Amino acid sequence: MMAVSIPHLREQLAATPIVSPYPHDLAVAIVCDTFRLASQRPPSQAEWAKLEQRLKNPLFQEQVGMLAHVLVSSDLRKKTVLYLTADRTPQARLQQFFEEVHPLTAEMIRSNAFRQEEFLRKWLAAVGADVEGETEAESKRRLKDLDYRQAVTDLRKVEEARRKEADRRQEMLQEAQRKEAEARGWRE
Repeated sequence: MMAVSIPHLREQLAATPIVSPYPHDLAVAIVCDTFRLASQRPPSQAEWAKLEQRLKNPLFQEQVGMLAHVLVSSDLRKKTVLYLTADRTPQARLQQFFEEVHPLTAEMIRSNAFRQEEFLRKWLAAVGADVEGETEAESKRRLKDLDYRQAVTDLRKVEEARRKEADRRQEMLQEAQRKEAEARGWRE
């Protein structure tokens, strides 16, 4: 099985930009057809509804739309079909993918190269595809490096540390001013 080339997929997606969001029903049909092409039974409408309820993700429909777009606008659909195996249900793969891509928005995926790569890599991980030119460990490390949720968490930690340092400096300054005022009081 040939590995998937992320740069090639990104070139194809750049050549076919999404003009408007896919209607949700069309996006679901595209994803379901991808599973059918791999001779797998796609989730029913009721199973899609349960998945959406279980995820409690307000971005779910736009993420489904972006998945449909990347599947039909690149070789990703063909590669997905090659890698889909019967060891996991389509529902399990979809749940993993949509849990992992939260909170990426369609706009982030469209306009940010890192978020697009993260989105593609998370789909490839959900279907068990290999990334061209990378070992499994390298692919996992790259995905970890790209993880938006981790980046946001790390940024919050940095901001919290900066705030604590600023508070500590302010306290030290106030303490120094208090001591200076006390010392002046003794001298006067």
